[in-house]
Amino acid sequence: MKKVLAVALLSTVAAPAFAGSVDLTGFYAGVTVGQGGASFTAPAGLVVENPKSKPVYGVFGGYRYNQNLAAEVAYTGVSYAYTTAAGFRYLSKQIALSVAAVGTLPLSDDFSLLGKLGVAASSSESNNIAGEQNTRRFAPTFGIGAEYKFTPNVAARVTYDVYSVAMTFPTTLVKQNSTAKVANIGLTYSF
Repeated sequence: MKKVLAVALLSTVAAPAFAGSVDLTGFYAGVTVGQGGASFTAPAGLVVENPKSKPVYGVFGGYRYNQNLAAEVAYTGVSYAYTTAAGFRYLSKQIALSVAAVGTLPLSDDFSLLGKLGVAASSSESNNIAGEQNTRRFAPTFGIGAEYKFTPNVAARVTYDVYSVAMTFPTTLVKQNSTAKVANIGLTYSF
């Protein structure tokens, strides 16, 4: 009798968890908009502005293995920097392509916390006196956030991500590394 009761209790507890995880697997995609910034310090003879108010945009997609784990690829703007040298002003924008594992902690049927850990290839693109210039950096990335489901397929997401970026300054060609922090909101659609 005790074994039958234990099996019944276990199946009652395990069945909803198993059923919920089946519904939460599959592909998803989304878009983001936010603000990002990195701080670069100018070498002698240059002036650098690190604006935090310019919007950055991104797209992402992934596959949810279960309610707690997903793999995700994202392409996003990270930050901007303006460099002034010899009376000329140059724009440099940093972008990142990342691959990350996303862990999700459901707090209710509609609301979850999430954390991301992965790697990102960042690129700093600028046009300056030396022509078009690209500086690349490959480094770990991580982030935290929350997600709220409006329907089983549509959710809103808020995240705070950290990327490692680099920039080469015009005229001096000095390369400098920095950390970019991006806060964004997004919309996710699950297929």
